Amino acid sequence: MLQRSILLIKTIDILSITLSGIIAYIAYLGLEEWPMPFYHSMAIVLSALLSLIIFPWFGVHKLDKYGLFSSVHKLIIAWITVTTVMILFGFGLKISTDYSRVWIAIWVVLGAVMLVVMRSFVYRSIYYINNQGWHLNKIVIIGAQQLGQMLVRNIKASEPYISVEVVSFFDDDKKLQGKTVENIPVNNNISTLPTFVEKNEINEVWVTPQCIEQSRLKTILVQLRHNLVTVRFVANLFSFRMINASITNRYGLPVITLTESPMIKKRNRLLKAIEDRVLATLILLLVSPLMLMIAIGVKLSSPGPALFRQERVGWNKKPFIILKFRSMPVAAEKESGPVWAKKEENRATRFGTFIRKSSLDELPQFWNVLKGEMSIVGPRPERPHFVEQFKHEIPDYMQKHLVKAGITGWAQINGWRGNTDLRPRIEHDIYYIENWSVWFDIQIIVTTIFKGFFDKNAY
Repeated sequence: MLQRSILLIKTIDILSITLSGIIAYIAYLGLEEWPMPFYHSMAIVLSALLSLIIFPWFGVHKLDKYGLFSSVHKLIIAWITVTTVMILFGFGLKISTDYSRVWIAIWVVLGAVMLVVMRSFVYRSIYYINNQGWHLNKIVIIGAQQLGQMLVRNIKASEPYISVEVVSFFDDDKKLQGKTVENIPVNNNISTLPTFVEKNEINEVWVTPQCIEQSRLKTILVQLRHNLVTVRFVANLFSFRMINASITNRYGLPVITLTESPMIKKRNRLLKAIEDRVLATLILLLVSPLMLMIAIGVKLSSPGPALFRQERVGWNKKPFIILKFRSMPVAAEKESGPVWAKKEENRATRFGTFIRKSSLDELPQFWNVLKGEMSIVGPRPERPHFVEQFKHEIPDYMQKHLVKAGITGWAQINGWRGNTDLRPRIEHDIYYIENWSVWFDIQIIVTTIFKGFFDKNAY
């Protein structure tokens, strides 16, 4: 049901884009100019097809339990991205003059309105159908322990956009006899499961491995074959820290991936590279006069080069040389060795203190981004000395290197920078890796612009 709902949403989106383009053409030029010229028709068709590629980047095809209004801004930005790509495509092919700017403007506005209105209609329709109980998927869960309870909570969290009813738990634990767990009744007699499935027209049986011996489970599964019921197995992986976990078929065997970088997919690497190169180029062009003034300020504040170079650990633990505007005297750590920056220290020059507090010392790192050594958004990189120290002290510390290091990140905009607790910082980095998307990057970049430059933990 969920997959059909998503397919319906994609279809409605394509229809909204197509119809809005046609209506915009008629509204501007009238029916006397109908039929529409071929190149106008192709623009509409290509935009509709392009939406199938770009919209998933922004997560707009996901059914959010909070409804349409929690994701309407994503939908509008995704549509603007589609039209922007089409306009750039037209400029690149030198055919942009063949299209009326007024028509395009009307289409962009009308398309956004139709996408939101039609999406609202689809959401309400899905909600109504599921509330009526049509296509209800009735399931039974074997095991009322931690895994089974989590499964029920996740199903409830997906309502009202999936039509699923958990009818009963089956569990041998005598302590649960006659009780309910997560408001679901518990049946203690697992041997009656096949009869229960037949009598109650159960569609699926979900098995958790916490409550039943493998030999007995095998016997029950053999009995269930006569019911033609779908059987699903929930793996017990709570003892592992999973990052982008998935199940795939490899070499003829079902394989559970526990940890995987989102950048292992070529499409994601391409998207990230385009995002980084385009934005880094634009930002460097905009701030180059400011960078020149900062460089002069550094030179005047203390003798030595304007730029500071230091080895850091990046993606896949590969070292690279990070660039910063120099904020301290040359050879400040010559005698002490690597020192973790602390608020009470006063190693920086007066001008250096200013550019560090304002994060302006990080601007040269956009050159690292252009070189492909860093990303605009990602976990902040550390020196090899501290990486070796922290990987033994902080659980999952090395997982931050599953993606490129960034100039800003999810941890930084949430206040975890400077001399703050590393554990929540790493948790934020891992959350970013698990939930990476182009839209998430844009959110972090916009937040950085408004509140990320001046921070009480920047020193």
